[in-house]
Amino acid sequence: MIWPVRTKDQPTMNKARGFGPEGKQICDRMDLTLECIRRHYAGEPGSPLADVINAYKDFFRLFDGFAEFVDFFHFQDLVTPDYKEVRFYLPFDNFERSEAPATTEEYVTYRDATLEFIAGRKRRTAEWVTEYNPEIEVRCPWWRPRPRS
Repeated sequence: MIWPVRTKDQPTMNKARGFGPEGKQICDRMDLTLECIRRHYAGEPGSPLADVINAYKDFFRLFDGFAEFVDFFHFQDLVTPDYKEVRFYLPFDNFERSEAPATTEEYVTYRDATLEFIAGRKRRTAEWVTEYNPEIEVRCPWWRPRPRS
């Protein structure tokens, strides 16, 4: 994921996701970061990253909305088909607790969900490169191109 470089009196998006008061609520989790971004586009309150997202609003204006942001960065596996809700790695409590896994069972659930998301995103990225840049050979042991019809 790329984020804008630091140009304001705010931390970078990446730093805010992992450190400071916001970071304790996000714990560098992409699902929770995406929920903050969804709330930004929907104009909903309650995002721990609201200040930093607003500091980089020019970056987020590059996209027509949440669905376009999700599609551009291949985050479809983290949202419902209608783009209205984020699919969380762990049960979501509206940022009320530290979002780091608290038990071994939560950690295993979190790890499996994260790995599933990464695999899906890699697949989507490889498919996009193959479709829009066919001159580039995608060499990945975990992916094979779909036969063209």
